Amino acid sequence: MSANDRLTRSLPHLQNLIKRDPDAYSEDFKLQYLHFESQFMELTAKPDTWNKSLAENISFVSQVAHCYPEECKGLSQMFMDVLRLYSTILNNDIRLVIVRALMLMRNRGLIDCISLCELFFLRLLQCQDRLLRVTIQAHIINDIKKQNEKHKNHKLNSTLQNFMCTIIKESNAIAVKMALDIMIDLYRKNIWNDAKTANIIGSTCFSKITKVQVAALNFFLCNNQNKDNDKDSDSDDDEKLTKKDILLGHRVGKKSAKRKKKTERALRALEKQKKKKKVEIFDYSALHLLYDPQDFAERLFRQLETSNERFEVKLLHQDLLSRLIGLHQLLLLNFYPYLQRYLQPHQRQVTKILLYVAQASHEIVPPDILQSICKTIANNFITERNSGEVMAVGLNTIREICSRCYLAMDEDLLHDLSKYKSYRDKSVSASARSLIQLFREKNPQLLERKDRGKPTEFQRELVPLGYGQLNPKSYLDGAEILEQHIDDQDKQSNDEIDEEEQSSEEDWIDVSHSNDDDDDDDDDKEDDNHDQNDDQQNTDKVEKEMTEEERRERAISISTQRILTQHDFEQLKILEMKKRIQDRRKNRLEQSIENSRKRKTISIDTDSDSDDENNKKNSEQNLGLISLKDIERVHKKRAHDKESRLETVLAGREGRQKFGKWKKEKGRAGTTNKEKLKTKNFQMLKPKLRKKQKRSFRDKQIALRDALLKDKRLR
Repeated sequence: MSANDRLTRSLPHLQNLIKRDPDAYSEDFKLQYLHFESQFMELTAKPDTWNKSLAENISFVSQVAHCYPEECKGLSQMFMDVLRLYSTILNNDIRLVIVRALMLMRNRGLIDCISLCELFFLRLLQCQDRLLRVTIQAHIINDIKKQNEKHKNHKLNSTLQNFMCTIIKESNAIAVKMALDIMIDLYRKNIWNDAKTANIIGSTCFSKITKVQVAALNFFLCNNQNKDNDKDSDSDDDEKLTKKDILLGHRVGKKSAKRKKKTERALRALEKQKKKKKVEIFDYSALHLLYDPQDFAERLFRQLETSNERFEVKLLHQDLLSRLIGLHQLLLLNFYPYLQRYLQPHQRQVTKILLYVAQASHEIVPPDILQSICKTIANNFITERNSGEVMAVGLNTIREICSRCYLAMDEDLLHDLSKYKSYRDKSVSASARSLIQLFREKNPQLLERKDRGKPTEFQRELVPLGYGQLNPKSYLDGAEILEQHIDDQDKQSNDEIDEEEQSSEEDWIDVSHSNDDDDDDDDDKEDDNHDQNDDQQNTDKVEKEMTEEERRERAISISTQRILTQHDFEQLKILEMKKRIQDRRKNRLEQSIENSRKRKTISIDTDSDSDDENNKKNSEQNLGLISLKDIERVHKKRAHDKESRLETVLAGREGRQKFGKWKKEKGRAGTTNKEKLKTKNFQMLKPKLRKKQKRSFRDKQIALRDALLKDKRLR
């Protein structure tokens, strides 16, 4: 056996030895490298044949190339030249081995990233090999991620972004789709999360390739539901298989308490895994990074009007347009009549279209356009010929539109819709009441007098603004009461200091009994309540004594001369909520009531949890986003599915005896009536048995004759 054969048969061993001591095995490497070159030359003659020894030599040389940089100087160029010349003719396995060798050399810094990307995109993506495409995409993403681990390599990122931009403009659908997927993945991993990447992805929304267009639209809409559902289904299948395996493993073999506990623990662990769900993260920052949202929306709407794609693709266009219009408050007046023709109850996915209408409404849209949309929804949805769910969806949509632009509502239409508050369907009445409650805060003058509710201080100070009007203020509302609270806090701090001084001067400590302590605690609570009531009375007196001009001047001076703390903002929030709750007529009556009478305090919850929920809702409203649940909010009990029905059936069977014939228990029940009849005398049962016998034909004739004669006599 020759030396070459021995080396080729022990390539992994030689590879390990070379990595430990490259200088000691340089001669062995040179012999093996010559053998590799001779085999590689044969590849050009027969590129479509599989050669196992050549594949092993390629992987060996790529593994130890960094140990001998001088000898392997032209190795990467040799691989790249073969792939350029014979990319589509090469055997799939040989081609994949060469590509993985190039990836390994790139990871060790022996090849430039740009040249390798050019080879992959321009030549190898023409091959019909899915495994090769997946391998290339994963390598490019990991390589760019590795280059930006410690700090962002802006020079490399800009060159690669320019290269991706040129690839996206080409006609090769596979290359364009892969470049787009790479950029989307890098954006979501916060590696290329800049405006340049977002705008390059935005340019693919106007691609002629439908797959590329849909992928870009889903990126801006954060629609990852298909991928997540596939992953969830795969994980569910795996969990079912493992559960089945566990149960089968317990059934087969010797039964023991230890094995039973082990299977129970395994099943509990599986149930915990099922309960764990990944939280969906929605990142709409790409919509903020667009250079010119108005031009982008106009081009997208122009494409939507002339599009011949499927209805689902058109829905994606409408969704993105509505979010852009609501987020940036754009003016795209032709978009509303386009959606208006789809507003029919029988329209497919009509709830989503209603959602898009509500998302696209904002204060800058002319009220005439939104009023026509509200009338169309009212005429098509809110009629008694439709079901309660359809009417509720229409009312909810009008409420969401008016919450963003209350000028979209006409007075006559609001009076008609408010009459549905006493409708027989609960979902319709609840939606109508929510619309009334909205206009109590926005513009109560449009409502009828009986629907305005109790007049509050907030309604008295509310001034409805017209189209395009603003009401800027140079002060914070309610800031005039803050100075009084600060004075009270200073007094409390001074009292605490005096108490500390007195306690330090005293040498003796009086020990009191438990009853005395309880009495003292009760007295302290009463004093605190009196102090709180006195504070409220003082603040109310200050508010009543000051005129509107004095209040405004005092609020301006406080908000400009002082730095407000978090406690001050909480006080302002409580004051605003009091204005919304307190009845204005009660304040008039309280002027004639004695000062000794205590005023009812209003307890307002200012917990952090409620604040977080309100902040989330406000942030969603500021983004112009509405959830589909707000439109489809129907107060109706849905029909149970099969699983829930089975759960209720099985729950009802617990603690109940098996269904079957009743059997008496010995010593606890008597005999039945049928058993008692057997012991009675026949003469006693004779009349009862005679009644149960059927009448003969003669008896029926006599009875019929008597009945006819009786009827004749009565006439």
